[in-house]
Amino acid sequence: MHRLLTLRHLVHALIFVGIGLAAVLNVPFAGCAYLKIGMLRLVCPVGFLETALASHSVPWQLVPGFLCICVLIFVVGRAYCSWACPASFLGTQLRKLSVRVLPKSFTRPFSQKFGKAQRAVSARLGTGKGDAFALLAGLALGIVLFGYPAWSIICPVGLVSRGLIEGIVHHVLRWDLVLLLLPILISLCFRSGWKCACPVGTVRGLLATPNRTLTPLPDASACRNCSKCARVCPAGLDPIRETDPQLCTKCLQCVDACPFDALSLALLRSKKGNAPHV
Repeated sequence: MHRLLTLRHLVHALIFVGIGLAAVLNVPFAGCAYLKIGMLRLVCPVGFLETALASHSVPWQLVPGFLCICVLIFVVGRAYCSWACPASFLGTQLRKLSVRVLPKSFTRPFSQKFGKAQRAVSARLGTGKGDAFALLAGLALGIVLFGYPAWSIICPVGLVSRGLIEGIVHHVLRWDLVLLLLPILISLCFRSGWKCACPVGTVRGLLATPNRTLTPLPDASACRNCSKCARVCPAGLDPIRETDPQLCTKCLQCVDACPFDALSLALLRSKKGNAPHV
């Protein structure tokens, strides 16, 4: 399992470095610039939806790529969020840096207070995944009415990518990075955190609903209720009791953190939970 985690970190870092190199060399990083098989274009599903809603038409040249992405999400679920998303990688590195640089007397209370505030606000509002999709639907309606790229402006993936490119090429920080505060603040409303406030993650979560591959498979007889898996889960899940394909990003942290080997990685998991282990 450590090898898979190492591989995930390597993939994440390579994508982050790839964006930077593409900016320096002034070449497109997106796969759609190179993969031109007929009308095929690999696109972000949010970008496809935003283009369709804003133009009030179907961008047919993007449909094959959109369908390919949908199939890929169906097969691997929300793995993109933990394996490739530059915003996720940046957040992880900033947390590690803060632990090393800042005193624990500051970082630990801050983390605890933020988590406490999140639980209090989400409990008071009673918000869940349905409300996240309602928020997404509201943004979609705004795009239809005004033709304004609302998703692109608040999307954490786009903000981090644009900020990285500007920083490398022009040695300046984009002012719109401050918009990252918006999804972070919105995340206070949801038990599952900022994953519900990220339009890319929310759309991918909706498409990943039927996914059953590469999920944590619990062994209740081996579990000692230490809750370490729940504490490390970035999606706020308790993997022993729930594995939600809309929220699970297949980061493997729960499997790696369990000291009693009560979680294993299932290659294919049925709805009843039976699956071959890997």
